[in-house]
Amino acid sequence: MRFLFPIFLNICISKAAVFLWSNKKLEISPLQPFTMEQFSNLSKELGDPEVYYFRSSSRISPYIKDVIDGYYSSYVPNGDLDVEESIDLLGSDILDAEKVRETLSHTNKSSNILSVIVIPYKRYKREIEKITTEVSEVKQVSQQQEPVIYKSINTKDELYALLYSSKPLLLKTNDSEPFELHLGNTPSDMIIYDTRLNVNVIPLEGGTKIILRFSISWLNGYWSLPSVKVIVPEYYREYNLTTDEDIMAPAHFSYHCNGYSVFSDGNGAELYIYDLQVQVDSKNGKFGDANDCVSFTTAPIWSGLFVTTLLGIGLIVALTAIMDIKTMDKFDNYKTKNLTITISE
Repeated sequence: MRFLFPIFLNICISKAAVFLWSNKKLEISPLQPFTMEQFSNLSKELGDPEVYYFRSSSRISPYIKDVIDGYYSSYVPNGDLDVEESIDLLGSDILDAEKVRETLSHTNKSSNILSVIVIPYKRYKREIEKITTEVSEVKQVSQQQEPVIYKSINTKDELYALLYSSKPLLLKTNDSEPFELHLGNTPSDMIIYDTRLNVNVIPLEGGTKIILRFSISWLNGYWSLPSVKVIVPEYYREYNLTTDEDIMAPAHFSYHCNGYSVFSDGNGAELYIYDLQVQVDSKNGKFGDANDCVSFTTAPIWSGLFVTTLLGIGLIVALTAIMDIKTMDKFDNYKTKNLTITISE
């Protein structure tokens, strides 16, 4: 028992768990700290392989097992690796596996590679987030007024998807642990556009990544944006939000609406987008002509047309009545016989 306590202590104070795989056999003790020195020694033992370094904010995707099929793998719960250049995973099972597969697409089972996924522990992450929050508190007020634009290209069709909000998006929930977060801009490599627009953004208040998956539908030459799935990976929460607003436009047109657009699930979860403008098929990365949510014939316009029509009808009736009046063609004259007008009932 005396030697088990230091091992347990090392595991508790370690910064991250580490998952490794290679085409060569890995001999790593899961009970010892795995530091950069051990990592360097392992690389030398494997013949200086080509290293791929990934970082995940939540957990390892279960779909990774399909990517590493045929490789040797090892899991170390008490790692302490700090590499400046790494590939950030999105916190989504399918997207993470696809990103790893795409990164390793040019390799094969005979390639000498060593891949690493680091998953920081939440306690350590919260300490970093606390420091980051304290440093950025002064910037938050100005950031919450800045406009936001999410932009990505679909490499298959060479078309851009763009989504604009005049200020950071607001995500509100009303579940057992309610929160209210403002979602600002995010790096372009955190946005993926395929059949959906996937946006991975860290809230201005700090904390875990929020994943927004905007669904895109096409019908008779019109595209629409009917719903968005909001994923909070760290807390394993998902919200399927829809909108009553008809967010749609013809091909190569953008959609625009002043005020705010709301996506909700009816249970208290809501996503607000301010002065929304969106387009999913831009050819040059710029918004096309806008299809505005305010139609040409609004209620005030209809009211004005109705009143004008009534006044026009009254004027026509009056003119017709005036034109129908018949005047006499002969008048009284003292030199002639008096006029006699016969009135019959």
